[in-house]
Amino acid sequence: MAGDKLSEIVRRFRHFIAQQGWSISSEKAIAYGYQFTVTDGQSSVPVALYATGKTLVQGKASALQTALKVWDQPGQTQGTLNSIVAPDAQTGTLTPSSIKSSPLPQATGLARIGSDESGKGDFYGPLVIAAVYVDQQSEPQLLQLGVKDSKKLTDKNMAVMAQEIKRLCPYHILTYLPEAYNQLYQQLSNLNILLARAHAEVLTSVANQTAARHAIVDQFGDEALVRQALYQTGSTLSLEQRHRAEEDTAVAAASILARAEFVHQLTQLSESIDINLPKGASNPQIVAIGRQLVAQQGETALRRIAKLHFKTTATILQPQP
Repeated sequence: MAGDKLSEIVRRFRHFIAQQGWSISSEKAIAYGYQFTVTDGQSSVPVALYATGKTLVQGKASALQTALKVWDQPGQTQGTLNSIVAPDAQTGTLTPSSIKSSPLPQATGLARIGSDESGKGDFYGPLVIAAVYVDQQSEPQLLQLGVKDSKKLTDKNMAVMAQEIKRLCPYHILTYLPEAYNQLYQQLSNLNILLARAHAEVLTSVANQTAARHAIVDQFGDEALVRQALYQTGSTLSLEQRHRAEEDTAVAAASILARAEFVHQLTQLSESIDINLPKGASNPQIVAIGRQLVAQQGETALRRIAKLHFKTTATILQPQP
């Protein structure tokens, strides 16, 4: 039985390698598994597959190594790294039939900065804004890595990809933990102004590290807000704001950095109160957890983990019969 399972894993792995256009330079049986050396023509990476389903990827850090680390994620083995995997509408699980085509980032040859945010729609956790600089040298590597809109990737994929993006590209990440976020929102009383200033800050920071002259941001609210915020930083960047900007490689890379940092910070907050804080804003557990925390530690405890301007706050603080 274990041999049959290993054979199937090896078969899928070979298929995956062929689809990426890579090659296997050597292979051998090892205890409880099989070992390959995979090459893309530039890097060579040893990969061990085990009958348990575990994959051990070794070698020096490279785009190839990172891509191999996530090859066995749900949906990845059904196609290339550029497959789009969406949950089944009825079950919420990833299935072969739920793999759908969608526009993917394409190389443009333009040196540019992309920025995106994460946590805006999450009651618990921080707001994170990230910017990434992409050029002719780094963009093909990012595309090979499978960089795309973070909403189309798993948390595990993003954690691995984020490290590689940081290695390949100049970047800046700005994190507003809930307590700081609540204080800032109270001062501004406008989320779009807060976002505009944050995007301007990260874009300007990366522009100061590079020779970039162009920036792309996902459009939100009044377009003038980000332009005004950039002007106030003294930036001379040419700014493009557009819907579905995550289809651009630079913005997609920024979305991955932002979401990976959001997930990391949410985990840290969860550990600090010994409660697993859910993502999003509609999970029924959000209110239950908030009420539990307020009952145990008082209303001020909520300020440290949640965005208080959400209507959810009033629901949590509403007296219970």
